[in-house]
Amino acid sequence: MKFEMPQYHHPDFDQEFLKNAPNVKLEEVTQEGISPRNYHALSVFPEYFKVNDKWVLATESRMDTVCVVNDTPGEESVDIVEFRNLKVGDKVAIGRTEDASEGIYVWTQGFLAEGAEKDTFAFRSGRSRETAFSMDYDNLYEVLKHEKENNGYVTMVVGSAIALDRDARLALQRLIENGFINAIFCGTETAAFDLERGLYGTSWGQEHFEKEQNSTRNLFETINLARKYGSTKALVESGQVKDGFIKACVENDVDFVIAGTIRDRFGLPETINNVYEAQDAMRAHSRKTSTIIMLSAILFTIATGNMTPSYNEFDGEIRPVYMYTVDIQEFAVNKLSDRGTVTAVSMVTNTQDFIRNVDRALNN
Repeated sequence: MKFEMPQYHHPDFDQEFLKNAPNVKLEEVTQEGISPRNYHALSVFPEYFKVNDKWVLATESRMDTVCVVNDTPGEESVDIVEFRNLKVGDKVAIGRTEDASEGIYVWTQGFLAEGAEKDTFAFRSGRSRETAFSMDYDNLYEVLKHEKENNGYVTMVVGSAIALDRDARLALQRLIENGFINAIFCGTETAAFDLERGLYGTSWGQEHFEKEQNSTRNLFETINLARKYGSTKALVESGQVKDGFIKACVENDVDFVIAGTIRDRFGLPETINNVYEAQDAMRAHSRKTSTIIMLSAILFTIATGNMTPSYNEFDGEIRPVYMYTVDIQEFAVNKLSDRGTVTAVSMVTNTQDFIRNVDRALNN
């Protein structure tokens, strides 16, 4: 099938209710990190703010954030920020309605053909293990080819299931090596399991997953070794790590963000233990991500999905951000899809099988 990027169109601003709408009310922040009352909290949908009689589209719109407005004549713009990042003097958009009556308008039809009535943002319901995902796979293959050919930015959230399977981690390694992945988010143990397999031929202390018992001996040896070298990059460059997706990231200049959790007993040198610093590091990638794939990492998936816009501006064009959630549990994939997004696709399947299918389709 031929992939075609949906074309975005703005609302008709000549409509009376938009033309006659007031400018959005603004209030200045007086204390850092504290928003004025009645702030407008954004969603994942395209939202416009009327500033000096001009409707300005907020790009990078995402859940649970606020709109900071630059109302300098001729320089009208909006910036979407987290509450904690508000600075004294920032002008915050005020209003709780979305129908233009307060200078704020939510537009859900931007990616539909002119005259179409279906809501692009309708939740994807009824996705279960019985769903046939063949078309979803085919669409994903075309999306990833498009991203590679057009300098898109693909971020993958990886759970430990991928690192614990020999063929799955090698499939992800090949996708990175062949230029299909631009950034990886994962937790400490996911990265450490992958490195452990590359160093010792085991994951969680097991080599063939037949008779051995789970053991953290090699896992902690792996983390110790990385800390001894001062960085995972230095460990990989020592030549001791034979394969794996972390090695592929280092060798192909693909960034990986390792966010620490309260469960971590021991961290890699790159593990970010401060939650806000980890969020900022992830946001640096999510704000430029054009396709995101989340694999069996429910907490990371929900966190990443909530900080990733449903649409964004790339090279001057407004386009949807493609979002795939993959997990063997229906609850896990539907948890994120229920938030609503332009192109949320949930796939209930074994993520190890999923990544091998993608590898076969794109690398063979």
